[in-house]
This record gives sequence, C-alpha cells and structure tokens, in this order.
Amino acid sequence: MPTPDPRKRLAELREQLETANYEYYILDAPTIDDFAYDALLRELQDLETKDPALVTPESPTQRVGAPPSNRFAPVEHAHPMLSLSNAFDETDVRAFDQRIRKALRREDVGYVCELKIDGLAIDLAYVDGRFSQGATRGDGFVGEDVTANLRTIKSIPLTLRETVPGRVDIRGEVYLPTAAFEATNRERLEREEAPFANPRNAAAGAVRQLDPAQTAKRNLAIWVYSAAGLAVESQHALLARLRVLGLRTNPNVRQAKDIEAVLAFIAEWATKRHDLDYGTDGIVIKVDRVADQDVLGFVSRSPRWAVAYKFPAEQATTTVEDIKVSVGRTGVLTPVAWLAPVLVGGTTVRRATLHNLDEVKRLDVRVGDRVIIQRAGDVIPEVVRVEPPLVRKGRRTPTRGPEFTMPERCPVCDGPVEHREGEVAYRCVNSICPAKTGQRIGHFVSRGGFDIEGVGSALVEQLQSRSLVTDPADLFFLTKEQLLGLDRFAEKSATNIYERIQSAKQRPLARIINALGIPQVGWSTSEDLAQWVAAKLPADASLAQVFDLLRGASVEDLQSIGGVGAKVADAISGHFADAAEIALMDKLVRADVVPVLPAAKAETPAGPFAGKSIVFTGTLERRSREDAEALVRTLGAKPTGSVSAKTDLLVAGPGAGTKLEKAKQLGVKVVDEEGFEAMLIAAQR
Repeated sequence: MPTPDPRKRLAELREQLETANYEYYILDAPTIDDFAYDALLRELQDLETKDPALVTPESPTQRVGAPPSNRFAPVEHAHPMLSLSNAFDETDVRAFDQRIRKALRREDVGYVCELKIDGLAIDLAYVDGRFSQGATRGDGFVGEDVTANLRTIKSIPLTLRETVPGRVDIRGEVYLPTAAFEATNRERLEREEAPFANPRNAAAGAVRQLDPAQTAKRNLAIWVYSAAGLAVESQHALLARLRVLGLRTNPNVRQAKDIEAVLAFIAEWATKRHDLDYGTDGIVIKVDRVADQDVLGFVSRSPRWAVAYKFPAEQATTTVEDIKVSVGRTGVLTPVAWLAPVLVGGTTVRRATLHNLDEVKRLDVRVGDRVIIQRAGDVIPEVVRVEPPLVRKGRRTPTRGPEFTMPERCPVCDGPVEHREGEVAYRCVNSICPAKTGQRIGHFVSRGGFDIEGVGSALVEQLQSRSLVTDPADLFFLTKEQLLGLDRFAEKSATNIYERIQSAKQRPLARIINALGIPQVGWSTSEDLAQWVAAKLPADASLAQVFDLLRGASVEDLQSIGGVGAKVADAISGHFADAAEIALMDKLVRADVVPVLPAAKAETPAGPFAGKSIVFTGTLERRSREDAEALVRTLGAKPTGSVSAKTDLLVAGPGAGTKLEKAKQLGVKVVDEEGFEAMLIAAQR
C-alpha cells in the first residue's frame, strides 16, 4: 500500500482551516465547531513538527511564530497613507458636497458612507495574494514594520481567497472590541498597572508589542476600507471586491444618492453607534465613482473626494474642586481645573486645562463652580463654560471661591515666576526646576518625539526621585534590573518598558529634532530642519554627523531654510551652542540612536501661496495646525511661528490672541478658517 503523501494532507488541512477562519472571522457564520477546528489544527501541527521543512509562512500554525523583536524597523509606504479633512456639522457636510458638485460640474454625485472606526490605521501588503508586510500609518509616509504582530490577528488572512498578481496594499483599522478592551483593563488593574484610557490606545499598544505572543492575547480585529492595486469602478465595488478576497469590511455601509441621504445616515448613527461592540467617532463620506475621485484629486495629505464627519464632542457637567498650576517643560505655568470625576466620551475625566490666566478670566471660573466640560477623541479635556449658580429660596448656591490669580513662586521648586510684558504666559525661570525636567522628558517620549509607550509621568517621577534619570537621554541607559527595582514593577512590566525604550533608538530625524525641545521649534520647523539636513548628508548619516552639521550652521545658514526666521534661527543656534544641550546630544550619540533621514521632497509648484509667509493662530477646527502647515508648504508657502513685518498672511481661528493683535498693528492680512479654506480651493483650480 503506497505511503500517503504528507504534502497533500497538509494542503487539505490548511485549506480547511483557512476556510474555517474565513467563515468565523469574516462571514461571522462558522460551519464547524471549536472542537473540530482544534482537532484539525492539532493534526496540522503534528505533521509540521515531524517535518519542519514543510512549514510555510502562510500556514495557520504560524500566526504566533515570530520571536520577540528588539525594535520596529521603519517602512516607507508604497502609497502614502493620507489623512482626511474634517467636517463638524451639517453646514460643513453641505459645503463639502457643494465643492464636489462645483468641481465635477454636475449635480448627480453619488456617495458612500462608512463608519469611522476608532482604532489604529495600518497597511497590509499582499504580493501575489500572500500577506508579505504590515505597517503602522506613522506620519503617512513612513510607518513601523509590525508584520509579526499583525499575523496574529485572525481576521487578517495570510493568503487572499483569489490570487491577485503583483502587489496590493490594503488599508484598514485594527481595533479592540469593547468586551476585549474591558477584559484587558481588568487584567491590567489586577496586575496593578494603569488601565488604558480608551480602546484606540489599547489597540495601538497591542499592535506595537515587541512580542507577537502578547499581541495575540489581546483579541484584536480589523475592518478594511480601501486598497491600492485593485481595478474597480467605485468605492462600493471596492468593498465588495475586498469581501470576495476574504477581507473583513464593515457591514454598516450605505450608498447615498445625494447629500440628504448622507445626512440621514449621519443622524441615524449618531445614536445607534452606542449599541456597537466597537468604537466609532464619526462617518467617512466618499465620492463613490473612482473616475470622479481621479478628477477631484488631492490637496496635500488629504483627498478632495472624501471627508470625515466627526460626531460632536461629548459634554458633561461637573464641579470644580480646585484650580492648581502645572509647570511645563519650558517653565510655562498652566492653570488646571481639578474636577469631581465625570464620564465623558468613554473616559473618566478628573482634570481639565484652563490654558492660561486670560482664559480663566474670560470664563470667570472659580472653585465650587458647576462647569460644562468636553472631550473629543484625543483632545485634552477643557472647560467650555460655567453654569449659572442655582437659586434656592432666594439664595445662590453653592458658594463660589475667590477669583483665581497666578502664583508669584513656582509651585514645584519655589523659584521666581516671571511674566513678560506683552506675553500671556507666566514662567518659572529656575533652570533646574524638577517639573521642567520631568515635562521635558514627557515631551521627549511623546508621539511627536521618540514615541515610547508606557513612559508616563508616574514612571518619570520615580526615575527622577531615585536619580536614575536626570535628562531625557538617560532613559536609553536604563537597565532592566534598575526598572525591576521600581515600585510596582515585575519581570514582565520591566521587560516591556526596557524593550520599548530600546526599540525607540531608531526614529525619523524630524521626531528626534522635535524631541530635543528647542525653543521656538515645533513640529513644522523640525520637519524643515530634517529636510535641510537630508539635502546635505548621505541617507545613512549617523546622529553624530547630523548634530555636527547643525552645530556648525550659522544663523544665516539657518535663515535660508524655509519657515525659519531670525528669531527662530537665533534660538536654534543658541540651543546647539549650549554646553548642557551639547552634553545631552553627545549622550544620545553614545546611546546609538539612529536617525532615519527623510526622502527628498518634490519641487514646490508655483501658485498664489508660493513664497508667502503664513502664520496660524488659535484653534483650527477643520484640520490640525500641523496638517494646515504641511498643506501650505506643499503649495510653496513658508509657515512660521511668529508674526513679523515679513508675514504675508495670518490664519486666525477661535482663541487667537497676541499674534492677531500684532498682525493688525503691522497691517498683515488676516483671514478666518473659512477664508483660508476658500483660498485653498482657489489655489487648486
């Protein structure tokens, strides 16, 4: 009797298991029970154990087969992962529709409405139908390679159900179902770890675990919504095609023949979303026909043919129990309302920023007041207004506290507080204030810097109190043994933090520059500096070479960089000449931090924004300030942080302060956000 060919049985088992996964995770209609599934999987594992040469990357047994990683390598996206412009109310949605109809020169425009999933955007690359690489969105152009972790998510197929020749990039949102989120937080509390603030943070943390086995325990899932490399005629046809290929698309999708149908979908889901077993924070509206999308094109990092409607910020009423002052990394004192705990947007809020003394006076907020607070997405909770005191039997209750005043001494170090004429800010001027150092480390590890998850204020305080960290660079020299000696740190938590710190040693240069905390230098200028450095150094330049170049740059050299004026150039030059900062940078070099230099930018097109100096101030509601600055930069403008006689345009949102006043004094052109959006549309014609 001939010996059975194990390869044939292996192929049968893999096909049966993949079909079962597809039915369970994609169709939500399993045809075999868990016992039968486990039996098939065990048989496959036994056959592969007997002959390891038969194991393939696509085998169902390999979903948790990679060893723990030391770091995530950067991945340049084959197609940029663009962000969406935002709409916040019906007026914004109708304005979007009006722009679309005007650009297409017809009235009959069809849309597709999709739920905006509250998770982590990722890219899945399939080559000839096989999953080859997965990456986070990152900055839209460069993300992090998290392939091994994504392979553990069972709703991500390792092979497509039809072979598609060449490369296809699938975009989707990895999320943590509500039940899994609650279970994860219960486990963290049992281990005396801080719970995740929301499912999005928990999903991001799970995807970026250094050990894929830990990711597998989180029960992550995915919804996919777009692709590059598939020939389709419409968005709804694309979603159907993705489903045929075995990918999981959200069922709550609707074609809309006009904007009235879009608004009806939004109204329907404003309340229904609370019944879902996952988080959604808005509705994505897309022009359906691909031919129309091609005509409409893109504006900087956003497609013109799509917009994200954001559900209104959730508000709640609570009581101000105290007003305290926090000290930032530059010494700026910020009043913060300490509140009676209240649930807002799925998160318990106990603090809300009051921004500055001018805002406190404008709101006239005092201890004992009942206040309305709001929090939307990742926005810091803020006080919207003070509720009028209740009147009971002719008496106003409760009793209001005294009017708030800024302290004359720093509440942390007791150093002197300075308030310069013409400035809103009050500052602690003590150079060794512990709060400034702690906040600087917080800035260093933040998402705009080295992005080290888990290194929060509580950990930083412990490290400072034990003299383990005196500056941000000291983090890279921590040992696992030192972390084990901290309060509430066991083997697992110490290992996780240690590995996250080590993995952060490779970062995009703009993030490294931003993390340094150079005065007057924010994200936009950090990107400008990184581009300037990249034009002068080889792509594999070391951090030492980068710092040497910046130390040797004259003020005139720096002013030649778009967006860098005299004041900013002086600040940069002074920072790189400061002995303490040089010591910090040298320490980063010794820690083997590796910069990823940006790719060269395409030539700036000519247009009405070309060569113009633009300043943004106040709160922008349609897009983030970073996106707005990136957008005008692609149109040839030079966004700067301060108003001067050389400024051509000030875009002023709500809350604009001294910059608006200075612009008026200098006769600088001022527009609000609506005016700015109109200018953008005109510039793209």
